[in-house]
Amino acid sequence: MIKGPLDGIKILDFSLAMAGPFAAQKLGDMGADVIKIEPTGKGEWHRSAPAANAWVNRLNSSFISFNRNKQSLSIDLKSDKGQQIVHQLIKEADVVLQNFRPGVAKRLGIDYEQIKDINDRLIYCSISGYGETGPYVKRPGQDLVLQGYSGALWNTGKKGDPPHPIAMFVCDATAAHHAFEGILAALFYRERTGKGQKVEVNMLNAIMDMQVQELTVYLTAGIKPERTEEPLAHTLLTAPYGIYKTKDDYLTLAIGPIHVLGEALDNDRLRSFTEWNDGMVHRDEIYRIVASILPTKTTKEWIEILDQYNFWCGPVYDYEDLIHDPQVKHNEMIVEMDHTTEGKLKLLGIPILFSNSPGTIRLQPPLVGEHTVEILQSIGYSQDEIAQMKESGVVYDETENFPEKK
Repeated sequence: MIKGPLDGIKILDFSLAMAGPFAAQKLGDMGADVIKIEPTGKGEWHRSAPAANAWVNRLNSSFISFNRNKQSLSIDLKSDKGQQIVHQLIKEADVVLQNFRPGVAKRLGIDYEQIKDINDRLIYCSISGYGETGPYVKRPGQDLVLQGYSGALWNTGKKGDPPHPIAMFVCDATAAHHAFEGILAALFYRERTGKGQKVEVNMLNAIMDMQVQELTVYLTAGIKPERTEEPLAHTLLTAPYGIYKTKDDYLTLAIGPIHVLGEALDNDRLRSFTEWNDGMVHRDEIYRIVASILPTKTTKEWIEILDQYNFWCGPVYDYEDLIHDPQVKHNEMIVEMDHTTEGKLKLLGIPILFSNSPGTIRLQPPLVGEHTVEILQSIGYSQDEIAQMKESGVVYDETENFPEKK
């Protein structure tokens, strides 16, 4: 079997919800061995708090989204025996990942200062809302709250509209990518120097970094984003950049020469706009002209016409359209896997391609403590010792009471 680029890298994932688990899943997709360490009983928070209350069977869609390619060790971190087990695992680990609120990891005995001497090659990644120090250290770091801080919510919609939230967990997802990138960079540094280190990521920095162009325009040129009278799609870009109603659906139009668009739409006023800045100065007028013409034909008809003029455009998909798109199918971004309790699952594929060491989906999203016995045996515990720890509540295995195990 071809191995992924991170084959042999061992990850201890203490994280919960989205940002941390998503980063750990990406490491697992690249071949790393990921152990998800979660509380005994119900396991981590996302197991019981799904978006849209979407359940498959024993698992919900939110948990499934971020937890494939992981083993689950369910353990009581507040017990002395639990601490002993975790320290044994840390000795052999390459990466520890956690996204607790500042101070929680210390109370659990797994903050960087407490464990760095156990393994001097360890890479320790901490994800927080605002950073581990500073005036907001105790504030909740939830995605929408961070969107509000970001400045971005005033950049969408029309002048006079209320702020518009972004319809995805963009702060969590971006922080996950930053953690993934930071861990990879730290692994490369360790490869050259032999030294581990701490990697800190926070959601506030992440959502600011996502706006690098918009913020740099403001910082260097003093140009503050100003929304227009019409619903153009970006405050800093020229018309016709936006979404338009057609005869049967909607169409996206990107930036491009307005006079070329005038040829495609057969409109003399649009033909007259030949300077680059015309699309900024006359944004609202251009939007209104285009919006009045596009309802005369279907989206498919307009795409065929605009493609002839090389004017960038495209359809507006819903999720059903997206998953049936021929390019999405070609890219193998929708995959299926069989799950022990959930049956056949459809999941997103792995977005990064490697010619010699492709990522693979090897492990199903785990049940609580599904791999507890296997993991403990791998670090030397006997069946009797494991049975005693189960009895005392130090560790937990949800599958222990399944009918097929009796």
